[in-house]
Formats: sequence, structure tokens, C-alpha cells
Amino acid sequence: MKSITYFSVISFFSISWIFDIFPFTIFDGSDKSINTKIVKEGKFDVYRIDNNEMSFGVSMTKPKKSEFFINSNFFSPSGDPIGLVVMDREKHSNRTTGGGYFYVVNGVPHVRVGECPRMTDFASQTLFWGINNGRLNTSLFDKSSSNEVTSRSIIGEDKNGNIMVVSSQDGCTIKELVEFASNNGMYEGILLDGGSSTEYKFTDNTSEVNFKSTNSLIKDFVGRKEPPVFIYGYFK
Repeated sequence: MKSITYFSVISFFSISWIFDIFPFTIFDGSDKSINTKIVKEGKFDVYRIDNNEMSFGVSMTKPKKSEFFINSNFFSPSGDPIGLVVMDREKHSNRTTGGGYFYVVNGVPHVRVGECPRMTDFASQTLFWGINNGRLNTSLFDKSSSNEVTSRSIIGEDKNGNIMVVSSQDGCTIKELVEFASNNGMYEGILLDGGSSTEYKFTDNTSEVNFKSTNSLIKDFVGRKEPPVFIYGYFK
């Protein structure tokens, strides 16, 4: 996947700030057909990944050149990740109670509610699960924070074990997100940190979606931390 990114330069701003504000991507095509696809359905971006086409990992910095990334772990006011983080078989943050896991073992990605092997190549834990073996976590739906309309994401597996992600730039409730994901084939799913933390990049043969809910300059100004952990993927 080849792309060229262009951005304006204004002398009294830093390049990184300008890139954060004004990115856009022009594609010059690809000579390889892939099954991984981005689909826009109403307020949702749906990313269906063919696991055979992508290598996955977890990083505590935002990947610069990956075709896919999305923020994952929730975090403390000081910016430290809450829950398990494993990178290249090295643990960087301990498990917490509940929630669910994205993890990679022997190059194969998995999403599971409440369970994760002790030995993994990569792992990221979130605090809340949305779908477990096809069953929706309806206990979340009535919580006041769940009814807030804000940017949200859920990552999971379909029945064939392929990774899929559903995200909303325009904002949705947790009930809307989980029900939509389930109705579109997600069989196992965990909720990622949302709101101002939501940030992702999806890429397929013909298009790319880049979204960051709150600009870094604004976060610095109001004292909000950047997401500390990202799930990512590269096309093989």
C-alpha cells in the first residue's frame, strides 16, 4: 500500500502540529488485491480485516507507518495505562479486574472477554466488554455514561475469527455501538477507550480513514493526556 501525504507549512507553527490539523492522503493505487475492507455505514466506520493479510501488535507509542492503528487501553489521570500491556513478549503494565483482551500468540490475533494467556507476543486489556460469544453486555446500556453520545470504538472477532473494528466519528451511545457491531457480524467484542481519546487509522486497497477526536494542541491546552497504548497492524 503506497500513499503520499501532503500538508501545509506555516513558519511559526511546528510541523507536527500542522500535520495533526491538516492531513490528507492521495493514493496512487496498489497492484495487490486484498480482502480487508473499510465500509461506511451511517455514523459508523466498519473495518473488516482478513487476518491472513495483516501482522498485528501493540505499542505504547502511536505507530507512524502502519496501515491500521487504534487507541486501546483506558488510562489514569497521570497517563499510565490501566490493565495489561505486553509488547514483544515483555509486560509493561499489569492486569486489572474484568474487561477483555486483544492479544497475539504466534502471530495470530484474538479478542476474548475475561481471559488472556500468560504468555503472549502482544496484549492490550480494556475495562469493558461488549459482546461475549454473541451475547450482548446489556448491563452497560443503562449506565449514565453509556448514554452519552460521543466517539466510541469496539474491536472484536467475527465467527471466523477475523478481526473487525466498528468506530463512530459522529458519536453514539454504547448501546448503539454494541448492537450495530453485533448485527454486522461481531461475535466477540471489547470496548476501547472513547471520547477525546478516540483515534484510529483504517486502510484498504482504495481508501484510508484517519480520525482523531481531539487535536493534540487542544489536549495540551486543557491538560488532557494522549492515549498511551495502540493496537496496530501492517499488511504482510
